[in-house]
Amino acid sequence: MNWIENILIIAGISLDIFAAMEIEGAMLADVKRKSLIVACVIVTLLQMLFFWGGYLVCFLLEANGILQQGESIGYIAAVIVFALLGIRLLIKAIKREFVQEKRRDNIRVRDYIKIIAVTSFYTLCAGCVCGFVGTSVLMMTVVILICSILVVVGGLYTGYHFGFESKTGAYVAGALLLWVAGGEILLRNVIHMF
Repeated sequence: MNWIENILIIAGISLDIFAAMEIEGAMLADVKRKSLIVACVIVTLLQMLFFWGGYLVCFLLEANGILQQGESIGYIAAVIVFALLGIRLLIKAIKREFVQEKRRDNIRVRDYIKIIAVTSFYTLCAGCVCGFVGTSVLMMTVVILICSILVVVGGLYTGYHFGFESKTGAYVAGALLLWVAGGEILLRNVIHMF
């Protein structure tokens, strides 16, 4: 996969985290720098850990010959996974979950860590796909690092200043990015297989 697809994939997945951070930001009385740094570190580490885990498992399956034609399987799986992830984000946008607003002084890690862990599962799926097709780990690490920091900071401050109503737009944007990435992979890598 090329760098554009990689950015679209991680940005699309990360917009789910943006929405979670936006809700957290809407609840804060003040954004404290220390809490912001801790949130950035936790999100980045979880995203990288899950991506590397998925990547390593699928890369080793292909490298050891356990799976034949891993690259072909990876491209087809990528299209399916990104389509399903996009649908999941769109459903979250349509559901418009109720959020109990309660002003607090600090970010509560326990509240958003579950959401980030679920999102990290999708990062695991993206890691598997990237492991099959041999995406550069260094490039993906940089993309995950940048996207994770941007969505945490952007989400918290957006929620802090404007509330959490724009989370629906983040879900829709994430779905569109994943569908564009899946469509590009479909057109460039999958259609010629048939």
